[in-house]
Amino acid sequence: MYGRRARLGVIVPSTNTTVEPEFAAYLPRDVAVFATRVLVAEVATEAEKAASLLAMHDGMDRAVTELASAGVDAIAYACTSGSFLAGRDSDQVMCAELTRRHGVPIVTTSSALVAALHALSASALAVVTPYVTPVADGAAAYLTEAGFRVAARNDLHILSNLDKGRLEPAASYRAATDLDTAADAVVVSCTNWRTLDSLAAIEAETGTPAISSNLATLWALLRLAGIDDRLSPDVALMSRPLPASARAEWTTTTQGAHHG
Repeated sequence: MYGRRARLGVIVPSTNTTVEPEFAAYLPRDVAVFATRVLVAEVATEAEKAASLLAMHDGMDRAVTELASAGVDAIAYACTSGSFLAGRDSDQVMCAELTRRHGVPIVTTSSALVAALHALSASALAVVTPYVTPVADGAAAYLTEAGFRVAARNDLHILSNLDKGRLEPAASYRAATDLDTAADAVVVSCTNWRTLDSLAAIEAETGTPAISSNLATLWALLRLAGIDDRLSPDVALMSRPLPASARAEWTTTTQGAHHG
């Protein structure tokens, strides 16, 4: 069978072309990922962008129901902007409610990034995004609400999600290494941006731990599923355990719940 050690579920925006192939390339042996999608519209203006991303929340319960029926060990809503734009409190409430309802730990990419930064004991952040300004501002606000300081930003101002998925790993490397600031961690945001092939080089060039949306999401899912090995790619986060506070936040409401 596939997923003898662990079975992971991911919910991806319909226009995301990166999460599934990146995860597949870096999964440990005998771990499987199963995906479902929620519809998101490609929009013509920056003013429409946030609303289109938040509209995906309407499809979350259906998506979690589908993945839970496959007997997965944990599920991630693998969209950074879709999980940070409503704010940190709303994100935590959504995770807790879906976990309670379906009996499977539910995380979002934004909550996984927070857990990863805590695992790295980071405080000051250099944040890189492909987003247009209203969305990038939402990323900075969420991280600030979570207790971090955004020391520097580099935003590429790309509107189309499909265009983000066409970026090569070299684009995330250039954007991250262009920042010149003292930070405890480099954060490369967006699950539709190829980063897993560039993070080791970013760490080597900057001398700073580097995480991305897909790295944090994959790490959180694997740790929740009981995979405690040192993971690939070979960057600082992948040897770290999941903080106890994150594990408690994502799993306590599964007690007594059942899923098929």
